[in-house]
Amino acid sequence: MATRRELPADVAAALDRVPEAGSSFAALPADRQTAWIDWIDRARGRRARAGRIDEMVRRLLPSAAVAEEEVAEPVGPPPERYWWLWLLLLLLLVAGGLLAWYFLSRGDDKAVVPNVIGLREQQAQIRIQDRGLEALSRSAQSDRPTGVVFAEKPGAGTQLGKGQTVTIFVSSGRLAVPDVTALPLADAQQKLQARGFKAEVKRVASTKPKGIVLEQDPAAGVTAVRGTTVTLSVSSGAKPVVVPRVVGQTQGAAVQALTALGLKPVLQNVPSDQPAGTVVGQKPPAGKEVDKGAEVTVNVSTGTGQSTTTTTTTTTTATTTGTTTTAAPVRVPRVVGLAQTPALRQLNVLGLRPTVVYVRSNQPANRVVAQSPKSGTSLRPGARVRVNVSTGPNPQPNAAVPNVVGQDQATAAQTLRDAGFKVAVLNRPTADQSKDGLVVEQQPRATSNIPAGSQVTIFIGRFSG
Repeated sequence: MATRRELPADVAAALDRVPEAGSSFAALPADRQTAWIDWIDRARGRRARAGRIDEMVRRLLPSAAVAEEEVAEPVGPPPERYWWLWLLLLLLLVAGGLLAWYFLSRGDDKAVVPNVIGLREQQAQIRIQDRGLEALSRSAQSDRPTGVVFAEKPGAGTQLGKGQTVTIFVSSGRLAVPDVTALPLADAQQKLQARGFKAEVKRVASTKPKGIVLEQDPAAGVTAVRGTTVTLSVSSGAKPVVVPRVVGQTQGAAVQALTALGLKPVLQNVPSDQPAGTVVGQKPPAGKEVDKGAEVTVNVSTGTGQSTTTTTTTTTTATTTGTTTTAAPVRVPRVVGLAQTPALRQLNVLGLRPTVVYVRSNQPANRVVAQSPKSGTSLRPGARVRVNVSTGPNPQPNAAVPNVVGQDQATAAQTLRDAGFKVAVLNRPTADQSKDGLVVEQQPRATSNIPAGSQVTIFIGRFSG
């Protein structure tokens, strides 16, 4: 038989405050009293304990007893509520499921892409293969040194299946030459050096302001290895002088024509079948633009036999019907790969007549992609050379080229710009003084349909006497 336990002080005090409850508690069997005290002792915290004591007093009051008079056994403490244990168990099951999914998904058939940027190609391949992945190398332009990985796809940290491929992009060490034309020399040099190129300056006469870059070689867009020297043709600020044609003139007339233009004739006597004192060659050739004060070598016949060397592209020959001047053949230069203006300038200086045709190409816009006849072909001065110029991969809609032949340079340039075209100017010698300073030809020709914003080159006549 169970013995009655001594009541805790707080329980005894509560029962003393409510004598009816105290009497009901005293009438309970010893095991029921013990059950009530154990139930109260299991409460967590002072507030929970006080709540359970109040609950015990409420249940032991006579009114509660009347409501429960049909209960066979004496009143006892209410059952414990363990719902929080079920909630905790559910949370544990969910967490366990997530952990199981995580570890199962990280099976042996998975691999994480390593970071190989900055490594040499061979080192990067080894590191990728050590993870159970395949490496595919692709060469591309980059500021990184040759053979160094500068990008990877997919990126580092990506999870792949074993045996899948990671593409690594390896620097070819070749960079695209930036466009520095029309920039001041200091800015052009800084831009080239920032891209890893060197700059070499060549001063040329031009109507452009002093210090402005007129041309560059290699042209913009051409790929070259780091450290390549880019030659910059920079305006000297002095208006260029077009070398006149003096072949066939007497020595005195040639000297007078050259000095009148501010050029310095350098006379050389050479053997020739031409009469003594006749100019049989010159260098630079007629039509070449040079600085004022530049030297022009003039070959003067001694009249003692045929010359064994040729200094210029023109000679004079006599016929039975009179004296005529016949130009010697010239070799067509290679202009493929050049920008349009340098290409046309080379042909123009040699006395050849370029015909510009714009063609669709993936090459950068304004670059020569083909020529006909091919380089090395011998042609008479004045012969036509077809030059195919790239419109670029995304040309603008076509527009008709206006006719500016016969206009002065300023008017022609403004007319073309108003029509939405860029303008390049080249000089061409003319024996017709009325055409001096006027447009004698334009390329592409008038009414040609070319992409808006393309370049139209105008050839300005320069009277050479």
